[in-house]
Amino acid sequence: MEFTPVRPTRASSEVISQIREAIFDGRYQPGDRLPTEREMARQFGISRVTVRDALRALEAAGLIEVRVGGQGGPYVSKPDVANLTETLGTHVQLRGTTFMELAEARLGLELMAAGLAAERVTDEELAQLRTLVEGPRLTERESAGELLDFHHLVVAAAHNSALLDMWTACRTLIQEPFDVLHALQPAMAEASNEVHRRFVRALEQRDAELAVRVMREHLSDFADRAEQAFEESRRRKWHAGR
Repeated sequence: MEFTPVRPTRASSEVISQIREAIFDGRYQPGDRLPTEREMARQFGISRVTVRDALRALEAAGLIEVRVGGQGGPYVSKPDVANLTETLGTHVQLRGTTFMELAEARLGLELMAAGLAAERVTDEELAQLRTLVEGPRLTERESAGELLDFHHLVVAAAHNSALLDMWTACRTLIQEPFDVLHALQPAMAEASNEVHRRFVRALEQRDAELAVRVMREHLSDFADRAEQAFEESRRRKWHAGR
């Protein structure tokens, strides 16, 4: 495909706009190589320096990657949830988003996923979930990680890529405070495992309403425990500093 010449006064932004449009409407697929800098400069009617500036902006946005070597050049990026995680992480830090706000967002995502999973979960996915809830007792740190692995499998069983990408990004942001929370409340892991077993039974029955209800109770209890644990931690630090 050919790009169209751009106005010199807005060259870089128009180059970015045309390349974005070509990617989003499918003219270039993930992994496809874009024209060379020289060829794009010819098509756009601008200098290679301006093309290079536009490509840098597109690379920073995660839309393309510029490779070096014999097969180097600009390529359309393949979907990578790490880009979403990094962008969301920056946004969360700038806004001062709290752990509890992330927990509420997670609640909304997982309730939707729970209902869909009850309708769409495969036998293989059910077997994986059973393995997690029926496996041997783990160490405190392993247990905290495996609890989130369970929820990741639940969201994956909803077979909705948008939900899975958003949840994966959210998981990365809550992982560290989640580990801290489980260190503060070791009994939480066993309580969570019991609820997870109930949830798996709801999936086995293909009962979406029950699955959503169990997940709501579970995550609401988690939020309450988290708030209590962090409040106790703050009080301890305050008394220690007196």
